[in-house]
Amino acid sequence: MITHGFAVIFTAAIAVFAGRHPATAAGVLKRFHSSTRRRAFYILAAMLFPVLVRIALLPWLPPPVPAVHDEFGHLLVADTLLHGRLANPPHPLWRHLETIYVLQHPAYASIYPLGQGIILAAGRLLFGSPYAGVLLSVALMAGAIAWMLFGCLPPHWAALAGLLAASQYGLAEVWGNSYWGGAFCACGGALVFGALCRLRTGPSRALGLVAGAGWSICWLIRPYESLLLLAILGGCMAGFLVRDRLCWKRWMPTCALLLLPLILTGCLTILHNRAVTGSYTTLPYQLSRQVEGVPQTFLWQKPIPEPPLDFRELRDMYWYQRRAKDNLSANPAPIWRDYVNRTWLFYVEPWSLPMVLVVFAFKDRQALAAAAIVTLAFAGSLVYPLFYPHYLAAYTCVFWFLIMRGIVTLYRWRPRGMAVGAVGAVFLLLVCAMTSLEIDFGPKIAYMAGRVAPNPRAQIAQRLLGMGGRHVVFVRYDATHSFHDEWVYNAADIDAAHIVWCRAMGPDANRDVLSYYRGRQFWLADVGASGARLVPCGLTTECNTK
Repeated sequence: MITHGFAVIFTAAIAVFAGRHPATAAGVLKRFHSSTRRRAFYILAAMLFPVLVRIALLPWLPPPVPAVHDEFGHLLVADTLLHGRLANPPHPLWRHLETIYVLQHPAYASIYPLGQGIILAAGRLLFGSPYAGVLLSVALMAGAIAWMLFGCLPPHWAALAGLLAASQYGLAEVWGNSYWGGAFCACGGALVFGALCRLRTGPSRALGLVAGAGWSICWLIRPYESLLLLAILGGCMAGFLVRDRLCWKRWMPTCALLLLPLILTGCLTILHNRAVTGSYTTLPYQLSRQVEGVPQTFLWQKPIPEPPLDFRELRDMYWYQRRAKDNLSANPAPIWRDYVNRTWLFYVEPWSLPMVLVVFAFKDRQALAAAAIVTLAFAGSLVYPLFYPHYLAAYTCVFWFLIMRGIVTLYRWRPRGMAVGAVGAVFLLLVCAMTSLEIDFGPKIAYMAGRVAPNPRAQIAQRLLGMGGRHVVFVRYDATHSFHDEWVYNAADIDAAHIVWCRAMGPDANRDVLSYYRGRQFWLADVGASGARLVPCGLTTECNTK
């Protein structure tokens, strides 16, 4: 209510000022409109805003600590790429290293595609930290969305909308403060839609290349969701060719440059498949389904039977996903409602009213097409047993376009010639932007604080690194341990790492590890729901217990 009160006061002050000083108000608007010709300035401002805010918070909120299975998987991809390879050779002690979402044979590799790992690797390569890759992806996302908006909204609205999008999504919890990903995929989607908006006016080799590169980014991060994006891209290009069929030859260079990134990405995917799975056509996801039973199948497919798994944590993950699959198949309605709610909260809140107002703009083919796109994209997500809103990241810019289109529709409403809509639009912009900032610097900052606090695994890692030397940590879970808190994740080059995390498997198996890593310091970590206990061990101590 305080936010609404401030918004009412500011809106009233702006309305009174404009009424009493119309010439001055008109001059301010004219200068703002003129400034939006400098599109590069507004795009750069959108890119820098969320990054500078996060950098300013680093003294109090350092980079996040990876904790989710997916984060470790993407970080393994990045580390593997930085070693100059697409996959790592299997390790002799691979049974001790088995863990969730990581393959051990025929290669040691993450089950994830390359996209998120590429941007994390870029951060490490350029700035020495994978978190720099996260911030780079956020900057690219914000800039790409702003660029896309300049292609489908009047410049003054696009300039404002780009800055607001940077605030709304740039500090999103999953995107700006984890290694899970999403922002880079949102960048790719914005490049595709921004290029298509501009290609309506005629062919362009540069825009064809941009569209192809944007789709390639999305494919390398979310292959399934990128299929709809590919259909949209292909359909639009076919439409442009049909519309200009008398001069279709002038579109050929554009089409060729659009296809070039797609072909190169396809080749990269094939090579990655071969390196990880031993087959050019088998995706790492597919091999993971065979050996670990995860990720589970789509709604229309039969569930994957439980494969033979050696460790309780792997079995718990399988049954966690299997129950989600069975629940979705048996009673989809409540689960779909939850999907709708979480998607709305992620992409739309607190801009719900502007999003609803877009229904009054459906005479505009752009708004109607955008609504159809997000509807189809969301419908495609209903077949997932486990769904997270950032899976739809490629369509972030379309969500935001619809929100801004609702604001523009309200702004243009002038009953009996009165600027009622303009006043309402200013109020909505103020109240929604202020609420968004309140969320950014309230719950989102609290979330960040939770993510940067070292967890027990990270605390032990810091302690051992501070001691110097090389270490092996046998991880032993008690009955209270949750599979969501997995500890056995390792670097791409396991033997060169300062710390090797492996599973305690009993005296004989553990003796193999002790012999292989002779010269290292050995530790046993007893891990449970209440915390962890680290003790030194060796051939004659607790390392030989299971």
